[in-house]
Amino acid sequence: MAAPQQQIGNTTASRIKALLFHVEAHHGRAQADALLLSTTLDRDYLDDETRPISHQLWAKGLEIFASRWGRAELDRIVPSLVHPENLGVWSRVLRGADTPEDAYRQLEQLGGEDAPTDRWKTVSSSPTTWVGQVVVRADEPLETDGLCARARASELSSIPILFGLPRARVTVETLPGQRADLLEQRFVVRWGRSPAAAYLLRTTLGTCLGLGGAIVLDSRPLVTLFSAAVGALLGSAAAAIGELLRRSRTQAAAQRIRLQALERSLALRERRDRSSSGFFEGSVIAGQYRLTLKLGAGASGTIWEAVRLSDGQTVALKLLRTAVAHDTVAADRLRREAAALGLAWHPNVVEVYEDGHLADGTSYLVMERLFGESLAERLQRVGTLTPEELLPVALQVCAALGAVHAAGIVHRDLKPSNIFLSRIDDASPGEAVERIKLLDFGIARVEWAETRLTNAGAPLGTPGYMSPEQEQGLEIDARSDLFALGSILFECLTGRPPPLTSMEFRSAPDDPKSESAIHVAFREMPDDWRHLIEKATDPLPRNRYMDSRAVAEALHDLAERNHIHPSMPRTLVG
Repeated sequence: MAAPQQQIGNTTASRIKALLFHVEAHHGRAQADALLLSTTLDRDYLDDETRPISHQLWAKGLEIFASRWGRAELDRIVPSLVHPENLGVWSRVLRGADTPEDAYRQLEQLGGEDAPTDRWKTVSSSPTTWVGQVVVRADEPLETDGLCARARASELSSIPILFGLPRARVTVETLPGQRADLLEQRFVVRWGRSPAAAYLLRTTLGTCLGLGGAIVLDSRPLVTLFSAAVGALLGSAAAAIGELLRRSRTQAAAQRIRLQALERSLALRERRDRSSSGFFEGSVIAGQYRLTLKLGAGASGTIWEAVRLSDGQTVALKLLRTAVAHDTVAADRLRREAAALGLAWHPNVVEVYEDGHLADGTSYLVMERLFGESLAERLQRVGTLTPEELLPVALQVCAALGAVHAAGIVHRDLKPSNIFLSRIDDASPGEAVERIKLLDFGIARVEWAETRLTNAGAPLGTPGYMSPEQEQGLEIDARSDLFALGSILFECLTGRPPPLTSMEFRSAPDDPKSESAIHVAFREMPDDWRHLIEKATDPLPRNRYMDSRAVAEALHDLAERNHIHPSMPRTLVG
């Protein structure tokens, strides 16, 4: 079984908020403010514990916390993790969970785009034990020295408290991952005490008391046996009553915490709705863009259709929420997207008109409004593209990459969802015309603007489209985008996504009978296309095409040899 995908990038503000609560409770407000200042966050942002922060920011907070108060202090932050004002982040874990075992197993449903947290995998579970693991990077110091693992152990130990039980006991073991650059942290969590054990203990105690009393008061065997039986019955009754009382108290505490978590979650949702109410249909942004239709929303912001008041032109407007601007990675991504798009103007690159900041700190980016569908949506709808359909798409992507690379930019996240098939409105009547538009330069490598994103210690991109050097976090150049283009061509022709790692793309099994679907699809591809893709996705950059112009020339040669002509709808070659 493949290792679970590592969660890189974001986590939730609850982790920093727990540190802040603990420091404030035990070391004073001034120390808490100093810790908060070192993280570049503020109390307003942490007021909503479900907000995203970067994983690197959490690690930085842990490092500062441990350096001031010691690593062992992390074991004592558990009450702050389940503080009434930090319960909003637990609502998803508690939803539908009647026992701690249910909640631990629920962790497996979290992570990824829907909830930016660690990606957990349940190894085994029982009513009083859970074994789970999370995959982490082997080159992150705070992962290899166990600091992040210790913080995770405290979080896991707090879950039984949400059910009215004492905190759990957690042991951690770090194991080699399935890849050399990954580690598996395995957590064994034990909580509570078996009701059967408690029942047996009280019954035994009652028997011993009855037996002891009989021996002291009357040594006759029948009296002794009778007293022991009565003691056992009383002990059993006491055990049953005690267990009922314990369950009642536990259920009452669990219900109270569940209601608190629900109320906290609803309060945060209402607050987010109120805070986002400043952006609504009809609002005017930056004095010149009237919002008309919300196109999408995420944890960091929204994207709207808007009308530019000066000339009535329809545009797309990205708005980065004010609070998210405190996350330097999110702010950097919007800034470099604006920079990259401004540098790489080309008919096949989405055009940016303006970027800036509003008075409340909200960042915005104004781009051309596109109509159509992404290449990913097209593939999902039709399955595969014929060579006639793929050729003009590939040539336009080459043209876009030529302009991008000439501007000193490497896209770094080229994939079907970032290639848009835009409908052209001014085509001749009755003629369907499409133009390819390259999107999303949020993690692009801009030569003069490399700051936090490239120093984050993690490869940037999407598995399956990253070149080997990009997977390893090494220096990359334009040929890394050409590798991604080769992976896209493979996907378009076969209908199968490329393998998650570049090594799987190349490694063929010794026994032909054990060929994977990827190997079969690659082998059954038309020879000319297979040779082109093999060269574009060669593991060594020096063996790939030198630039996108060379790929375009190879595509033209392939088309001539195979008499390929673009099919309808007609696609403009930029």
